[in-house]
Amino acid sequence: MSAQKWFVGVLGVIMTASIVCAGEEFYLVRLKGYDKQVEVSLMSAAEFKVLDSEIKLETKLFPKAVADAGKEWRADELNKGIPFAGNKLSPRLIMGSTKYSSNDKATEALSKYDELQSKKTEREFKKKKVEKSKAQSKQDSETAAAAEIVKAKLASMIAKGAKAGTDVEEDLGGAKVGAAVNKVK
Repeated sequence: MSAQKWFVGVLGVIMTASIVCAGEEFYLVRLKGYDKQVEVSLMSAAEFKVLDSEIKLETKLFPKAVADAGKEWRADELNKGIPFAGNKLSPRLIMGSTKYSSNDKATEALSKYDELQSKKTEREFKKKKVEKSKAQSKQDSETAAAAEIVKAKLASMIAKGAKAGTDVEEDLGGAKVGAAVNKVK
């Protein structure tokens, strides 16, 4: 009896291991960027886990990064009289994710999504035929410039936390930057 139980146990372990090795998961992720634009991307389970950790860390650091970016914006002579577009920015956010058992299924779902989005955009364009005004285009470029500064500030804060180690707590709303960075890695 014990040899039979041992064999069944070993067989169960082998089957479980083969299922785990063969079945890598893929995610189709809807991600809202700093400028509140939504993009959809395909990634592996490991990439999704890293992205989720990065976003959690960025969310903690975002208010400080926007404040620092605003100071830098106002200090620049080229931006005199132009308000900082920090209120139009938000931290990145995973709006939704769908898990797929194979890359082929996930790629197929992504192509269907892209096709639907292009049809939607085409319908809206035919319906409205709206051209952006110069003021709107200028505002969009200012928002993009502000988003780039905030991205740079976030990267700097994360790098600073990584160099400092896990026990460092900076004045970032109580966020332990070093510990959070190490979780991301």
